[in-house]
Amino acid sequence: MAQIIRQIYLGNGVTDFLQYIIDRDATTTTLIICSTRESFLRQLYTTACTNENANASDHEFLAQTISLLSKSSKIKVVYCPTVENLRAYLAVLPPFSSSSQEVVAEKQSMNRPLIAILGPLALHSPTSEFSAQGLSRTLASAVETASREGMDLILSERADATGSAVGDRGKALWHTNVPLLSSSVRRGEGSWLGRSVPVERVAQRWFEFYEPVQSEAA
Repeated sequence: MAQIIRQIYLGNGVTDFLQYIIDRDATTTTLIICSTRESFLRQLYTTACTNENANASDHEFLAQTISLLSKSSKIKVVYCPTVENLRAYLAVLPPFSSSSQEVVAEKQSMNRPLIAILGPLALHSPTSEFSAQGLSRTLASAVETASREGMDLILSERADATGSAVGDRGKALWHTNVPLLSSSVRRGEGSWLGRSVPVERVAQRWFEFYEPVQSEAA
């Protein structure tokens, strides 16, 4: 059996991340998208339309990816538009419904099942839970669930529609400072009363960071 994966994927493109988890060929994949279905599909469409480097093959890949996610028997897509939804789902992660043949194949496979979470920081960002305390609670819950179910775990953030990692979107969020406690009082834009800590330091307790080289993310 392969080494257990606890990873943060630092690519900015949504389609890059989707391709990355598809290429891992996990026995089963539970993809948790931290937004509504409508918002997620809207961003995918906007990204495809605004990308200056996009060509026909890019649009075809996007269409194929959405089709694969919706039809694949190995990938389950779940939408969690609030922090409470995400924590509740992780706490009671439903078993992946599989046929008897798929169960046998899973036991024989060298790969583990996978939980992939897209956009957890952006989900916390506008709330009081965007703190070391709040993020630790969510990340620890995800790790506990993955460990209990014997699953790999990969997290990633979504860039904006242009593919840019601005301060409140994409991988830049991992470098944002957050207060230690969820009850901290905001003093101004991006600052709080009391001590703060970078999000990446909070995440490093459980996760390794992986940044794809340009050729992989292209």
